[in-house]
Amino acid sequence: MVFGYIEKNKNKLIGLTKELVSIPTVNPPGLNYEKIVDLLEGHCKALGLGTKRIIVPLSELKRYNVKGGSKRINLIATWNTGSKKTLHLNGHYDVVPASSTWRTDPFNVVVKNNRIYGRGTEDMKASIAAILFAIEALKKNNIQPACNIELSFTPDEETGGRTGFGYIVKKGIIKPDYAISEGYNKDFISYGNKGLVWFKIDVKGKACHSSQPYKGINAFEKMVDVVNALMKLNRKIAARKTQYRVKHPQDRASTMVLGGEISGGAKTNIVPDSCTFMIDRRFLPEEDLCKVKREITDTIKNLEKKDKDLNVNVSVMGEEDSVVSDESSILFKKFKESVKRVLGMPAKCALMAGATDIRFLIRKGVPCLGYSVDGGHTAHSDNEFVYVNSLVSTTKIFADIMMTLN
Repeated sequence: MVFGYIEKNKNKLIGLTKELVSIPTVNPPGLNYEKIVDLLEGHCKALGLGTKRIIVPLSELKRYNVKGGSKRINLIATWNTGSKKTLHLNGHYDVVPASSTWRTDPFNVVVKNNRIYGRGTEDMKASIAAILFAIEALKKNNIQPACNIELSFTPDEETGGRTGFGYIVKKGIIKPDYAISEGYNKDFISYGNKGLVWFKIDVKGKACHSSQPYKGINAFEKMVDVVNALMKLNRKIAARKTQYRVKHPQDRASTMVLGGEISGGAKTNIVPDSCTFMIDRRFLPEEDLCKVKREITDTIKNLEKKDKDLNVNVSVMGEEDSVVSDESSILFKKFKESVKRVLGMPAKCALMAGATDIRFLIRKGVPCLGYSVDGGHTAHSDNEFVYVNSLVSTTKIFADIMMTLN
């Protein structure tokens, strides 16, 4: 009955996705958050869910240097069935900015060839639509979930999540027994992610006129020395492989990307007195966060010992340890069964290369998994889309896990 309702009303499901995408909740700076929360709360109340808004205080925004945009509003919706257990489903409603190279209006959804195009479709408004429509399907068929259902729709995942989902977890506002948020799709379920450290490398030199470069210290040339040493280190890093399962073979390796942001120099005929670049370091669950940071700083310190003119400042701009949820939990057993029932194929768990907000709950020891509507891994591209059939099947899977998890 439930699956039939979803299939029969898939145009309504597509319409809900369109409605969500049409609100440009671009972050940074965090636009139209109030508008989308109004929309989401309206849908939740129409489904008979209890709702509560949690606004992140200014002191917390200052702590994480969040400036401009809307109030940071977390919407929580509940369906209390009287169960002893609670399943939490989370979706973040902010989206990355759209570039000028989109061929269509990124916030005016286009449906073509089994694809729903628009900014935020894959990441992750189609999944939010799937969550809400799964509840509608249960309600319309007078079916009560096997456990309490708790939803959260949160801001700022695209800028770290600490002023969104991270806040309500830190404050103990939600304390579920199981949780689901964004992740892999089709027959893959994510059960954790690699760790992350962002470094800012600031190389100092001494400016002088380029006609007499011997009077200065060229920060760019010194930066090249630093980069060459880090590239040598990167070969060692890339040789490290996780024993956890991954979706793509390349994701098994530890990674380091140099130069995501680069700046320096003042003028063509002036020897540059500073050059700055960023490092994005993704490390494995088997690696230690402190050691990951130390091998970068030690590499640079060893260079400075050999070169008295080398002056480098290393800053850690952000860090997140790796997380892995317990695959032996009943949540994973039941979710795999849901995937098998809907898709007719066994599901596999895999470690994600990138981090999602669900990490905040995994660190609390809550069994958590990640699953989303499939869009062919286009989330931040200029042709972001989801497949219509994946939207429908994901909605069925969410409805099934609500009915069977207890």
